[in-house]
Amino acid sequence: MTNHSAPHRPVAGDWLALREPADAAAREDSLPLIARLVRHWEELPPGGDPGAAGTETVVVVDLGAGTGANRAWLARHLPSPQRWVLLDHDRELLEQAVAAAREEGADVVPVLAGIEELGRVLSEHPAARRLVTCSALLDLLTREQVRELARVLAEESVPALLALTVDGEVLIDPPHHLDPSVLGAFEDHQHRGELAGTEAVRLAAEALREHGMVVDVTPTPWWISDQPWARPLLERFLTDRADAAVEHRPDLTAEAHAWLRTRLVDCARGRLRATVGHADVLALPSVS
Repeated sequence: MTNHSAPHRPVAGDWLALREPADAAAREDSLPLIARLVRHWEELPPGGDPGAAGTETVVVVDLGAGTGANRAWLARHLPSPQRWVLLDHDRELLEQAVAAAREEGADVVPVLAGIEELGRVLSEHPAARRLVTCSALLDLLTREQVRELARVLAEESVPALLALTVDGEVLIDPPHHLDPSVLGAFEDHQHRGELAGTEAVRLAAEALREHGMVVDVTPTPWWISDQPWARPLLERFLTDRADAAVEHRPDLTAEAHAWLRTRLVDCARGRLRATVGHADVLALPSVS
């Protein structure tokens, strides 16, 4: 396993597991983007990348690979054969993702590193058909990291499928009078410091277009209602939002706790429905 500096991961593994079924359902809306990606590969001139002439393997670099859910979903929608380069700075999650991939017989290369290593990783894995992908990552990056990601993708002429980035839309039914306060404080928390937060999709699309990439954006919202997996996901979703709101605005502590108590009761009674906006971004280099 390639090892580089490993900062603390801001996302817990149990949260990644809870959101996996909602992500999988939402990503059905991105299938047209994948079809465009495959057409792009089919239209590449013979020889493609001079450093990888003759190879038909699809090399996929998965940024912030986490538990491997992105690979597990996307692999069955891409041409074979495939080689997956799983990049994450959390050793435990990366080992989990690699074990699951190898159990399925996947060709996988683990890289313990942050996204700043993308340029080096791409140089080490040339291929005629390549893809950089991530899931639920862009909003956790700084604005500068989003711009740098766009620059590297354009410079290397590599397609990207950047999946399931939150866009700020959260609709909870039935409504509660404290929704705007708590959810607003949570969104402000997402933008703390220089984090891209809910602006990440717009920032990424703009930066990619500025570098000459062809960009498509499609909504991939979560629809959470009475699915078997809905209640534990909703309970965690609500709790995390209340906690982050209080962290960002301690003056909101009493209101946030009252809001959470009411929302958890609604959830336990099966009354709660939620729409959580996400979007997928496909970026393709121009085919000359």
